[in-house]
Amino acid sequence: MLKGFSFFLKQGWKYDKKYIIWLFLLQIVTAITPIASALLPKMVIDELTGQQRFQYLILYVLVFAGWICISSGLTSFLSKDCFTHRCRVDAAFGFELHERLALADYGNLENPDFRDMQEKAKKFLTCDYHGFGYLLDCGANILGQVITIVGLIAILSTMEFWFILLFAGLAVAASLIESKAMKKAMSLSMEVVKHSRRWTYYAELFEQAQYGKEIRMNGITQWLLSREKQMVAKANANIAQQNNCYIASGVKRAGLTFLQQSASYGVLIWKVLSESLGIGSFTMCISAVTSFSESMRSIMDRLTEIRAYDFYYAQLDEYLHIPQLLRAGEKRAIHRKEHRIEFCDVGFRYPGAENWALRHIDMVIEPGQRLALVGENGSGKTTLIKLLCRLYAPTEGVILMDGVDIQKYDYDQYLAQFAAVFQDFQLFDCSIRDNILLGKTMKDDKLDEIIEQVGLRSKVTTLPQGKDTTVGRRFDEEGFEPSGGEAQKIVLARALAKNAPMIVLDEPTAAMDPRAEDELYRGFDSLIGEKTAVYISHRLSVCRFCDQIAVLQHGNLIEYGTHDELLAKQAQYAELFEMQAQYYTE
Repeated sequence: MLKGFSFFLKQGWKYDKKYIIWLFLLQIVTAITPIASALLPKMVIDELTGQQRFQYLILYVLVFAGWICISSGLTSFLSKDCFTHRCRVDAAFGFELHERLALADYGNLENPDFRDMQEKAKKFLTCDYHGFGYLLDCGANILGQVITIVGLIAILSTMEFWFILLFAGLAVAASLIESKAMKKAMSLSMEVVKHSRRWTYYAELFEQAQYGKEIRMNGITQWLLSREKQMVAKANANIAQQNNCYIASGVKRAGLTFLQQSASYGVLIWKVLSESLGIGSFTMCISAVTSFSESMRSIMDRLTEIRAYDFYYAQLDEYLHIPQLLRAGEKRAIHRKEHRIEFCDVGFRYPGAENWALRHIDMVIEPGQRLALVGENGSGKTTLIKLLCRLYAPTEGVILMDGVDIQKYDYDQYLAQFAAVFQDFQLFDCSIRDNILLGKTMKDDKLDEIIEQVGLRSKVTTLPQGKDTTVGRRFDEEGFEPSGGEAQKIVLARALAKNAPMIVLDEPTAAMDPRAEDELYRGFDSLIGEKTAVYISHRLSVCRFCDQIAVLQHGNLIEYGTHDELLAKQAQYAELFEMQAQYYTE
């Protein structure tokens, strides 16, 4: 039951011990206050109705006021400083989690089940948006309430034992009611996650510039809103069911509170009337009984919440142990050189899919070779690139690098052999320099040479801060918003700056005009030099720059050869080439 609490305790102690110490000190200070609030007023009243010794009255008041002053100051300091340390722990844990995500197998990020599990894990970490570390607060609060109860029991020791048991029993009964409601609410929460994730997706479409044109030009505002409203309605229906559970338990608890208050006042008034209890003791006991009841209820509530949120812990535990299967096995080192890649009867099927994305691929990429991958959409070109770059492992067959199964090489060293530009590349909201170098260092003249090679120099020279101009305007009003072609050039420069032995280009010139494309390929081919390059392009003119062409269809390799050889065969490649050529010759 305490797995969730233990998790936060370990994380807090690991990243900032003062956070844990302050948290428990805060609970100790808070726990003493109800005891003092019950005891000291009784002593003042007894003195006022008894000997009325002025010096004692002054002492009691100073002690009581002094404690209130000290405890208030300590509470203020500990609570605020504790929150500061909690934020540090939250951030430190976030860094660790982000690192784990970056090291996890890429396939997880494309898996819808993983994203649902991710949202459930986040609900545990924030305890349904109570905030990071809320379960630790619950555990610390239990300690504080136990201290309070021990002190209050000492105060109430003059009362009958059954009287104390009555209030403890009522508190337990109230907690059991709350626990039942919480368990039902947690089961409904899983449905809320599923619908909320879809709701968020539709909501974010209206906020993202890349969808703005589609929404306006296609007049799909109401259509998207209707989808969003459907998801909102489903999520809110689950939330309403959750709240109905809490409302029902709240009504029952209110009835138990009525019984508790009626019983306590009834018994204590009877004792005063029978002269077995003084006015001061009456005041003390009323305060103690109320605080005792609240402390018992608080303990049971916190235990209920700790147990309830353990329901999510399994999701977090799974999330924290994201598979890193591609990093498993041998860690054979790789020498930085040109490599020979061989696909041996390689097949691949995406997790959960019935159809094969690739099947029976046999192909060799020689060192320094230019290879073009050609085929219609869905033929398996990008999937082949993902396998080559070890973003996925083959379902069947093997890929060899220099005669060794690529799964046996150190994963990070293997990835370092490739510079890739994917069709869905991403730019970051930082400078052009940073977008190209990605944390590496390079002399300005070398960087300028690369910028020249990709055809970006004329644009960079017009920018206010040159290559140090920010890409995008999210954080900088004077930022540079690149066109599609300019963005591709930045990413191409990034690939060149990595200086890897193999370069992979997935539709690298899709947003460029034919002249810019031709200039880029001529300069790029020269700049690559002896490096191995794999191109994917729907513009078959790129094939003239390549040594070999692989034609894919429905996941199968149907043709393989040079441009002239495949034209002579008059098969699929020749048909595709002639279809494009006619638009330039007619």
